[in-house]
Amino acid sequence: MPRSTPKTAPTSLGALAAGFGLSLMSPTWAQTADDAQVKAMESNLPEVIVNATVNRTPASKQNYQAVTTTAGKGKQALRDIPQSITVVTEKLMEDKNQDTLKAAMHSVTGIAFEAGEGGAIGDLIRLRGFTTRGDIFLDGMRDIAQYNRDTFNQDRIEVLRGSASMLYGRGSTGGIINQVSKRPFLLTEHTVEARVGTDDDYRLQGDFNVKTGEDAALRVNVMKTDAHSSRNGPETHREGIAPTYSWGIGTADEFTVGFYHLSYKDVPDYGMAWLNGRPVDAAAERWYGFASDYQNDSANALTLSHTHRFAGGGELKTQFRDGRYQRDLWATTTSIQPINALSATSCQTPFVSGTSGPRVPAIYGSLQDSTVLCHGNQTRGASDHHRFLQTDYSGKAQWGGLRHELLAGAELTDERSNAFSYTSTSVLKPNDLFGEPGANAAVADTRVKSPATRFTSNTLGVYAQDTLSLTPQWKVLGGLRYDRFNGDYERTAGPLSRTDEVASHRIGLLYQPDASSSYYISEGNSFNASGDLYQFDPSTAKTPPEKSRNFEAGAKWDLFDGDLSVRTSIFRTEKTNERNTDLDQSTGAFLLSGKRHTHGVELEAAGRVSSALEVFGGIALMRGVIDKAGSAGAASVGKETGLTPRVTANLWATYQVSEQWRLGIGADGMSSRVPAAAETSINRAPGYVKADALIEYTQRDYKLKLNLNNLFNKVYVDGVYRGFTVWGPTRGAQLTLSKTF
Repeated sequence: MPRSTPKTAPTSLGALAAGFGLSLMSPTWAQTADDAQVKAMESNLPEVIVNATVNRTPASKQNYQAVTTTAGKGKQALRDIPQSITVVTEKLMEDKNQDTLKAAMHSVTGIAFEAGEGGAIGDLIRLRGFTTRGDIFLDGMRDIAQYNRDTFNQDRIEVLRGSASMLYGRGSTGGIINQVSKRPFLLTEHTVEARVGTDDDYRLQGDFNVKTGEDAALRVNVMKTDAHSSRNGPETHREGIAPTYSWGIGTADEFTVGFYHLSYKDVPDYGMAWLNGRPVDAAAERWYGFASDYQNDSANALTLSHTHRFAGGGELKTQFRDGRYQRDLWATTTSIQPINALSATSCQTPFVSGTSGPRVPAIYGSLQDSTVLCHGNQTRGASDHHRFLQTDYSGKAQWGGLRHELLAGAELTDERSNAFSYTSTSVLKPNDLFGEPGANAAVADTRVKSPATRFTSNTLGVYAQDTLSLTPQWKVLGGLRYDRFNGDYERTAGPLSRTDEVASHRIGLLYQPDASSSYYISEGNSFNASGDLYQFDPSTAKTPPEKSRNFEAGAKWDLFDGDLSVRTSIFRTEKTNERNTDLDQSTGAFLLSGKRHTHGVELEAAGRVSSALEVFGGIALMRGVIDKAGSAGAASVGKETGLTPRVTANLWATYQVSEQWRLGIGADGMSSRVPAAAETSINRAPGYVKADALIEYTQRDYKLKLNLNNLFNKVYVDGVYRGFTVWGPTRGAQLTLSKTF
């Protein structure tokens, strides 16, 4: 059957700019025809006519295995990217009932979860021991706002490991997390599902796709979730809607307009403070908060995009996003009253300071129902407004008798964050007893909102990369990027500002002896500007960016006729000039004399072993070490870096027993972790392994599935902070009924 080509369309990039009000770049690279020999072979092939119904349902809904990704910019084969990538598909998330980004990341190796570092809230994930607070993306554009993300509108999640500032700009030391939104497709198909579970868990979700024309479709995803926690107190109340309309699908000019809304009114869970260096597991199913606790957040984003496909195969994609985000939190912290407290009603000295900064438990007696609990406040809020304009080109060219695979692009950003706080000292939450869990009465809100600090930043970034085919088996890759990051911080103590101009690079070598195997080595760097997380102080405003680099070698294979993808890698990620609290006396800037690294190996597999057996799993063995530190952290040198578990692993497998019945079983876990920025403390969260299962029955367009979570009721800590820990859910079950029509 002859190869199809995109339809030509009169719409130009200039027309898009007029319609959307954007200024777009046009590529100057010449597009070339396919290799003449390949064309000649194709012209001699007999025409084959196939009479069948084309299923355009996205592959992410049908498989655990992914063979392409957008994490490397453009649409690329996984085998052509010389870095480790994990793709969590929609089918995997659905089978495991992973309805939040954090839950889905349990299917990714090399991760650990924070629990409030730096006064942050929302999805706080560590990758290879480095924070990803500024390294979460949505459709390739930065999604830095602090909120808890739901997966109701996610087609897949792509995790690119290793330093990647050449592709994404500031941050990306341990890697980036890219959420890929569901897009309209040319088939009218709808799915609705209702879920009910233990701990008063209820969720309604709909995915409606309507083909509105020959090359146009509308897709609307909606969600409402109400659930309690196994801790008998924290609650989740989420609502979301994401309509997306595309026209020109598959043609030379494709346009998309999408809107995303997520809001939640939760009762937050801040766990409990450490006790003698360990989590208080006896409180894993207890909550000691107050009825007045709340977390009210929202995310609203409008996205416009245009994709132009050139006749020679190149593609230029331009996107604009305007996002507005709100967050407001008032939570309760809980700790055990030390026996050296001043009185039975005093909780003012539950901790003593350690030499390197982290809080270390004081002296405690035995834990009993009559043990007094102390309570404090966590309060914070902000209003963010982010605007991004980004254009990315990908294509192929033939120069000098050699084949080139080109990537290039530019981005402009305008990011504004107004953060406020409350003076919470006027609200003293009364003590209670360990043996009396449950929500306390509401506390009158007499707090006073502090004046907001305002951070405004602008970024200009441009990049280009070429993958050169030296021979049919050997490819060499090289890329450069320039970023100019400017930040202005307005605060009551006086304004601060800083501008940084940084170059980033990426190089790699690939050996692909056949269509089913690929071997590579690569090196790339990244940078962290002082204000890339929307704050300065007088010293950081004078401090140049930190820099990091990643070395990696690996292999990727497609086995069982391409149905199973396997990858492995060995890596070393280094932060070469970490800032510390020692000052350069001549400038007042922090010294960049710190250093840390993480090295390790990874193995991962995804796909079908047989027509009935599908698997997804991996293991990462890591070691993080603090190599150098300032005088305040001298005791941490040689210590294991925080939130860098030596082992993380997961395995999930489903077996199609019959046409109607499918069974699934799996487990995930990690070894012990020390808190970040508290490497010298005695606090350590134990390792764990938890198991999950699936029983699914399908009849025509109906599907009934039962998810059994944490089968053996393992008590484990999921979120770790130097002051407290937050437990993961205990044993539970969820029953979901869905219909596709």
